[in-house]
Amino acid sequence: MKRTFLLLFVAMMKGSMIFAQVNPSVDEGYVFVTNLKSYSKKSLKSKALSTISAGHVAIIDENNSLNFHLIEASESITLGNGAFHEYYPPAQDDVPAEYISSAAFKKAVRKVSISKQMPTTWELGKVYSFKPFSPNADYQSITVRPLRLSSNNVTLVTMKDEDFQPTSSINISGEIIVEIAFDNNKVYLYNGQQVVLETNDSDENGYSFLVVDDKGITYSQNEKGVRQPNNKLSYVFGEYPELDYFGWISNTEIVIDNSLYVTTSTSS
Repeated sequence: MKRTFLLLFVAMMKGSMIFAQVNPSVDEGYVFVTNLKSYSKKSLKSKALSTISAGHVAIIDENNSLNFHLIEASESITLGNGAFHEYYPPAQDDVPAEYISSAAFKKAVRKVSISKQMPTTWELGKVYSFKPFSPNADYQSITVRPLRLSSNNVTLVTMKDEDFQPTSSINISGEIIVEIAFDNNKVYLYNGQQVVLETNDSDENGYSFLVVDDKGITYSQNEKGVRQPNNKLSYVFGEYPELDYFGWISNTEIVIDNSLYVTTSTSS
């Protein structure tokens, strides 16, 4: 099985354009509600190798395979019709298949729909706090705040050429952007995909951090916390995003990368 990194861009073989990967509005996937073991052979009597932990989330792709969203590695399950599925544990290179029982898989998972659209019960501007379903998740505390962009003429670069120069943009003024805070860091997402300042790699004065305030106004900020208005944004091109995947299962459950998070509280 050929394994590839899950990047936020793909390059066209001929030319020149680099496109942002646009996620569908709803994905289908599975939440692991209990741990699931893999084996070296298609036999429960063979050596146990890996464990997929409860709280992990896999997304169904167009080939009916399951992919776990990781930043710098790949992990997947190839669903089969027999007694075992093929499992490829997290790795950056090709690895041999391991095997998971089809019957055990059915008992270990819950099928879910994951939306990029904010639940109707959520309120703009509110901060929603989450904790991981599994203690092994990357982040032990997450806050999510949806905001409506109020700056005029907020542009988002959606395509760049091979020199990473913008070639296509859209206006997202008035649209909802989602702020994710974790580990003293803030990331902003539009339609489930990370956005950054369009000029964040070249600003000589250090205004390289995107900030959206309570009123939905976009700024560039330097390391000292000084802000200046900036309405030019971009999807992430040419590097790994800080978060690869985000979506809502319900008003109390979210998915970040390959992990399930459940709500703890809300505040204004």
